[in-house]
Amino acid sequence: MPLHALAAFFLVLVWSTTALAINWSVAGVPYPLALLSRFAVAALAGFALLGLARRPWRMSRRLGRVWLFSGLGTSASMLCSYWASQYIASGIVAVVFGLIPLATALFARWWLAERLDRHELVGIALGVAGLATLFSEHLHFDASGIPGLAALLLAVALQSAVAVRLKAEAAALDPFAVNAGALTVCAVVTGIAWLAHGAPLASGPVDARALAAIGYLSLIGSVLGFGVYYWLIRECRPGQVAVLSLVSPAAALWLGHALNAEAVSARVLAGTGLILAGLVLHQRNQLLRR
Repeated sequence: MPLHALAAFFLVLVWSTTALAINWSVAGVPYPLALLSRFAVAALAGFALLGLARRPWRMSRRLGRVWLFSGLGTSASMLCSYWASQYIASGIVAVVFGLIPLATALFARWWLAERLDRHELVGIALGVAGLATLFSEHLHFDASGIPGLAALLLAVALQSAVAVRLKAEAAALDPFAVNAGALTVCAVVTGIAWLAHGAPLASGPVDARALAAIGYLSLIGSVLGFGVYYWLIRECRPGQVAVLSLVSPAAALWLGHALNAEAVSARVLAGTGLILAGLVLHQRNQLLRR
């Protein structure tokens, strides 16, 4: 449907710009403080949006449970990703996160009894191969990076598990009410992490670009991005949403070409082709119905 396609395009756009925004947001700002600032601002904006839009929602035990597992899973996944990125090359990060559709499918098989068709498996494999092709120059890894790789795999598992549990638990709940509460839990968890790191502050004045990046991650990346993500999870199979994570790294490279005049190599063209082929194959049944 057009609305679902528009939401998917918006998510890809947000996820494609997130890595650059994170890089800017930690310029001169300790990453636990950057994360805390992002989620604290996002939580306040999330509840403000609910009030301004007069979206009907009511506190319940079920909603509280969804807030808790979604917020804990998301914040833990983000903390693992930020920490691992200090020790793992960006190419490894991109390829490991390309495993999210497969991990999501496994959790969906376990919790929702969803079956993964052969063409979907092949589509995911093509997508991961495309990511490996895109970032082949950055796939450097040695034994010292094993803890970082383990943290990254944990982040993937947490993100995938949250998506599938949301499908099971939050089907009748307003996605923006779910998001506002989950962001509040994220703010609390990242606040605890910030305190555990000794409550570090910025070493000097924070430049305007870092502040703008934190604002973008809070309002666009978290409030709108997570809200749309939760809505898509409610409306579609979790695996269909997870497969968008294969497209975002390629889209980020093409944005760099369009906005920053970065060169597009044969490797980028080949990797993008593999990802698109994998996406078409994965979504074959949905495309044939139209």
